[in-house]
Amino acid sequence: MPDIDLTAIAVVDNHCHGLLTAFATDGTPAADPLRWRQLFTEAPDPEMARQHVAQSVYYRWLLHEIAAFLGCAPEEEAVLLARAGRGGTITAALLHDARLATLIVDEGYPPPTAVVPRPRLAELAGCQVAPLLRLEVLMQQLIAELPTLEQVEDALRAALQDIRGAGYLGLKSIVAYRTGLRVCEWSRDEAQAAFAIAREIVARTGGLRIAQQPLLDTLLHIAFAAAAQQEMPVQFHCGYGDPDIDLLLGNPLHLRAVLERPEYRRMPVVLLHECYPYTREGAYLAAVYTNVYLDLSYGIPFLDYSEMLQMTRAALGVAPASKLLYSSDGVGVAELHWASAHRGRRILGRALGELVEQGTLTAHEAERMGQAILYENARRLYGL
Repeated sequence: MPDIDLTAIAVVDNHCHGLLTAFATDGTPAADPLRWRQLFTEAPDPEMARQHVAQSVYYRWLLHEIAAFLGCAPEEEAVLLARAGRGGTITAALLHDARLATLIVDEGYPPPTAVVPRPRLAELAGCQVAPLLRLEVLMQQLIAELPTLEQVEDALRAALQDIRGAGYLGLKSIVAYRTGLRVCEWSRDEAQAAFAIAREIVARTGGLRIAQQPLLDTLLHIAFAAAAQQEMPVQFHCGYGDPDIDLLLGNPLHLRAVLERPEYRRMPVVLLHECYPYTREGAYLAAVYTNVYLDLSYGIPFLDYSEMLQMTRAALGVAPASKLLYSSDGVGVAELHWASAHRGRRILGRALGELVEQGTLTAHEAERMGQAILYENARRLYGL
């Protein structure tokens, strides 16, 4: 049985990030190999880009793919020169070739001042572009601006009173990076003490990276209540990330206390990045909790084809196909959004084809599942 052909399906990328203006509108920065390689690693140490990134299987594969698109030799120097020669036209060319229906963009990273504005991104991609609201960014702003915890809580409730009316399709949390996914209940005294620490940091440094768990968890519960009332999806970073995250605390099973709360059952929960390496755990949660969905990222993590195929098999083998969503997690350059769309179709088509060959699915059933994962599930979930 051949792979299921999903090439004609326009994808809804349910989680990605903006494009860095320097790379999207001017190809010149990409001519710097170290600056370019840094886009394809979560490691902050520049020695990784200098010595090791170019030897990863993912990077070698991506060079070959870009070279074929640009019509040049599949070597780093040739690819970077060809890309620089295309200038700003490369971004639109890649995004159109990816056949995108919608990009749902986490605007919390990179900083808005560094990325292509949303209307321009929609123009370059030729598709709908809609934002997510990153909760921790909003919380940090409010804590820096307001002198009491009560004022911050009231301001957060007001900001989330009409999430869709404010233009957002959902919320995003990176609590996994800060204190882990085990979101708890805290006493008022504990929350107030954590707020005092946060305010002291603001006074001393002029800013805040919120990492005081009693404070962060207290504010997250306010956000969860708003999302549940409005039935708005909340995305959670899970698993794979830069060394800033304690990967053990990024296991989605830590979210059980949140998922068990009856008042949050109307809050759709999206577990991002296939929770890698906790894909089976994430798929299990999607299989047993009605409001949980598993995102399959084919751009980041920077995984080889065989590893992506394994995680796709695992997701299909555990979770209902109606609970799976496609994404790229692409950030910085259009190559990640582009390569992910093509590779996601290919890998999903291979995994579904295997199920047909085994006699588990009919070809028609497999095609319908592919359509749902790449397009229909996200449109339904986000109200597109």
